[in-house]
Amino acid sequence: MKHTQRSVWTPPTEIILSNGIRLVSDYVGSVDSCALGIWVKAGTRDEPTGKSGVAHFVEHTSFRRTASRTTSKISRDFENRGAYANAYTTKEETCYYVRTLREHLLDVSTTLADVVVNPVFDAEDVEKERTIIVEEIRSYEDEAEEHIFDLGEQQLFPVDAIGSSIVGTVQDVESLKRTDIVRFHKQHYTPDNVIIAISGNHDIDTFAEHIERSMRGLGRYRAGTTRIAPQPAKPTHQEYRKQTQQAHVLWQCPTTGYHHADRHALQILNVVLGDGMSSRLNVKLRESRGLAYSVYSQLQLFMDCGIIAIYAGIDETQRVRVDREISTILSALATDGITVSERKRAVAQLRASKLMSLESLTSRMTLLGKGIMEEGYPEDPRQTIDALESVTLADVQRVASKYCKPARWSTTSLLPIGE
Repeated sequence: MKHTQRSVWTPPTEIILSNGIRLVSDYVGSVDSCALGIWVKAGTRDEPTGKSGVAHFVEHTSFRRTASRTTSKISRDFENRGAYANAYTTKEETCYYVRTLREHLLDVSTTLADVVVNPVFDAEDVEKERTIIVEEIRSYEDEAEEHIFDLGEQQLFPVDAIGSSIVGTVQDVESLKRTDIVRFHKQHYTPDNVIIAISGNHDIDTFAEHIERSMRGLGRYRAGTTRIAPQPAKPTHQEYRKQTQQAHVLWQCPTTGYHHADRHALQILNVVLGDGMSSRLNVKLRESRGLAYSVYSQLQLFMDCGIIAIYAGIDETQRVRVDREISTILSALATDGITVSERKRAVAQLRASKLMSLESLTSRMTLLGKGIMEEGYPEDPRQTIDALESVTLADVQRVASKYCKPARWSTTSLLPIGE
């Protein structure tokens, strides 16, 4: 029997609204719902010195109150229609999003746009949210595996905002004034910094006309957010003590960002290093040596820089041995690169992840919005897969020889406090 492959991705439609906002649409007619995201090019790295956490503070407090809606009305407008709305802040952008049935799209998009465009940042609401965010910071600090990544990023980029925690520090959040929050919103929430992405079953012309009216209150057009590439610190080794049951070890190395041609080779290298059960870190440290329950690597790519990191949660008595094993794994990659079978597995894993993400409307919407934020155009998953499949062993060897020398890595250790 002959099978024909059904395309799961068609090129999205892009419309420029009258105020300059870019709207990108992905029509999926086989569903009864939509995922809508309003993306703002404003994140941690855009925060002024001493104002860490202000981008995240704006995101939180925007849901508190608008000129025409109270907190309870905002939540009712979403939940009475069965919609789910939320938001998140990253180092480089903020995304406000909603999942809704197609029949309620216009209504819930009006509310979401109101949250983004017209927050009033009432003084009482600011104080309430300040208390909530301080507790959020403390909850992260209680999670050693979360906290060590914040410590490591600050260590790697000590003088640049990209090294700051997304939620900020307790000191900075407690010192933020309402005027700081209003100023950040006014400065960054402008049409040239906003992308609207929608995926699902919708009529693009009707939606475009509606969302244009809903977003008309956004501030004046300006030149856009400018960023200067951060300079990472030289490799250092830092140690902290905390009330924990395990020792937590983090190795980090700065890399190029997602605009660099090496990004696909870096993704393959990361999979081989520590992403999955067959990765070298998992096989060596967990399966063969029994030294760690949780051990993995991860790759973060920003616009003009990146971080490849290795994490392991271990018994403190095994710390020297674990560091030695990690060093050996990195050195072998730097010298010999990866094998044919490792490349094949990594490409298969990345390809499958990309294709399976197309079965989620939220992932498809993210593909659109994040793609324009990062590249200036929506990501085409087929082109991404082609680029991954074209990476050669020599490409990975070149990248590994550059980044996998242990001397290039900084280490952060979060160790238990002795009795």
